[in-house]
Amino acid sequence: MEYKKILTGLFFIVSSFFLQGCTKHEENTFVFWTVQLKMPAGDLIQKTIDEFQSIHPEMKIVWVDIPVAETQKRAIASILGGNPPDLINLNPEYSISLAQKNTLEYFSEDEAKDYNKGLVDKLRIDGKIYAIPFYATSAVTILNKEKFKNCNVEIKTYNDILNLEQCKESPSFGLPIGEGEVFSKILNKYGVNDEKTLNEVYFLFYEMNKKGLLPKDVLTVNHREIIEKYMSQNVAFINAGSNFINMIKENAPDIYSNSVILPQLTGLDGKYDVSIMNFVIPKKSKNKELAKEFLKLLTNEENQLEFSKKTNVLPANQKALDNDYFKNCSSDIYDTARCIASYQLNSPVTVDFGQKNKKEITEVVNNSLEILFLKGEDDFIKQETYKKIKMLQE
Repeated sequence: MEYKKILTGLFFIVSSFFLQGCTKHEENTFVFWTVQLKMPAGDLIQKTIDEFQSIHPEMKIVWVDIPVAETQKRAIASILGGNPPDLINLNPEYSISLAQKNTLEYFSEDEAKDYNKGLVDKLRIDGKIYAIPFYATSAVTILNKEKFKNCNVEIKTYNDILNLEQCKESPSFGLPIGEGEVFSKILNKYGVNDEKTLNEVYFLFYEMNKKGLLPKDVLTVNHREIIEKYMSQNVAFINAGSNFINMIKENAPDIYSNSVILPQLTGLDGKYDVSIMNFVIPKKSKNKELAKEFLKLLTNEENQLEFSKKTNVLPANQKALDNDYFKNCSSDIYDTARCIASYQLNSPVTVDFGQKNKKEITEVVNNSLEILFLKGEDDFIKQETYKKIKMLQE
């Protein structure tokens, strides 16, 4: 009994701490939260607020821009406290967690019709749409053509990397495979739904590593260090987003001029990894219809196009995505990356075997990868990785 009292007391202390950071939701007040957008796009969002205010002069519009590190705890605190904002900008990982707890409003197919279908399909649970996409990013392959001048091998899938062994000097693929969800996302590209497929993907990368087609420190290197390896010509090609392409341009102009952009590497079915930021409406929102109206205004074709140009992301609005800005790009690799990345939104990976208990599944995935690379196939098989993942999914 004493133990339960202590736990209860801790719960109220922690809850009180979280709730101190929540915006008080007064009558005739519309509240929405974004994640660190004031710096890159504050003027655009304020313009939308002003337009919305002119339509609803009786409402006070409160915009709160939250630091990334505080997003999850503040969203959960506001919802658990029964006083959430009307509209919250989150990523799908946090959003689906809230949807699984039955705390979010669902959107109709009609309400989602203006947005890219591939992105909308990534925001479904049991077939129902729990969020509306706001913007997206999709990494591309950056390749140093000097490293491939005596190597005529086409690389579209991860499986193709093994063919590089036939090159005179095998170019290595820079991949921070042990970092975060990197390998989990690769498994998703192969639609892992049975033990045989999962093991085949693990063994594919095990073979790459044995043949020297991955960096020697592949298990410990992070994404930024991989970029540095590319700039110093220690790896021949990488997957990266537009922010890292700019880093290469600024810090290694010679490497930049020798680089070409190719589509992101895929599994055998040609699906691409896409990252999304979305908006959700809590069930306890006091202004649900206003939230939908504001969201539609914020994500209309004009605003999405302007937002994308300001922030170098991809719009979720399909008409904005169909704009020539994302179709006709110059030969500069930064522009080329924009066109290739926007095309990739049409075929996103929608399978995520880690929707539930994602953190725990990622730990299992990465631990098994480490055991395979360091101890070999027999020790890996003993881990029963697929069985552990299935237990966490239940």
